[in-house]
Amino acid sequence: MTDRQEKATINEIRGGNHEHYRVLVERYHKGLVQHLFNIVHDGHTAEDLAQDAFIKAYEKLSQYDDTYAFSTWLYKIADNMAYRHVKKMNRTRSINELEEFIPDDKPSSSETTDKELERSAVQKAIGTLSREYRQVVTLYYWDDCSYDEIAMIIDKPIGTVRTWLFRAKDQLRKELHEKI
Repeated sequence: MTDRQEKATINEIRGGNHEHYRVLVERYHKGLVQHLFNIVHDGHTAEDLAQDAFIKAYEKLSQYDDTYAFSTWLYKIADNMAYRHVKKMNRTRSINELEEFIPDDKPSSSETTDKELERSAVQKAIGTLSREYRQVVTLYYWDDCSYDEIAMIIDKPIGTVRTWLFRAKDQLRKELHEKI
């Protein structure tokens, strides 16, 4: 679906053809759930939050500014919900919790020992970053968001996004220099 097609779909929904919202849900569901999982570290909670974000986006569709990508707007809604949930649950994000969800489609153990050590070191290093730095690293590298999209999602200027990402990479480089 092109941006033009997506805007046309949104206009159809705004015009009363509510069945078209299913197209947007199908397009963004999987990525949004993964994105939310990266924040809350729980599959069921990520699914629930994604569902709630889609509902809220639907209810607020009249407020959507189509000069921005729908995905950016949707992710911003989802992020706000996720961070409220995390705050409410008083949980500390830990990147190490993701290990059980990393696919186990690896070659033989002799071929992967070094890769596993590197992956583990990277995960531990990311876990040492501040919440803000982990968030921009996750959005940029895992969710393939642009600087502009990250700025919209975290509600910070693009310069802040660049600075945080630069500092996060610098910290990771220093942390991993000794280990890998």
